[in-house]
Amino acid sequence: MAPPILPAPYVSADSVRGFTLVEMMVTVAVLAILASVAMPALTAFTASNRLSALSSDLVSSLVLARTEAARTGLPVLVRPATGGVTGNEYGKGWNLYLDNNSSGSVDSSDTLLRTYAALPGTLKMQSASTLNFSAIGYLTPASTVTFVLCPATGLKNGVQITVPPSGLADVARITTCS
Repeated sequence: MAPPILPAPYVSADSVRGFTLVEMMVTVAVLAILASVAMPALTAFTASNRLSALSSDLVSSLVLARTEAARTGLPVLVRPATGGVTGNEYGKGWNLYLDNNSSGSVDSSDTLLRTYAALPGTLKMQSASTLNFSAIGYLTPASTVTFVLCPATGLKNGVQITVPPSGLADVARITTCS
């Protein structure tokens, strides 16, 4: 004899759990709106952090160059790496050289102290000048050198680093990046 067929158990609407398709679509729509509002702020925040890191790297390299010049009693040269372009002269990075023969230019007798990597494509660093720190840590020739660090994406906020003849860098925020 076959077992008796029992009726399906009764399931109340209160015991059903989960999301309906409409609830899920509303949640996805709200998340999409929040993401579209937050993305521009996140982009500006990231660019600001990268600018801060780059300005710290540059200032620390200038302090190192000045200190090494005073410590060794020999000039130290700060030069952009080859391949920089107008408006982004230091974009491929920069190098510090100990000028062993005090010639004022990089030659085979000079010692490479440090190499700094190329900038990310989202940043640019402009300076028409190279730096020579004298044996006592001052700039030679005695003139002010300015570096401008800006996002390559067109944001207006940047950093300007000014190095007066004393060799001590001054960092200022600017709003004139182009």
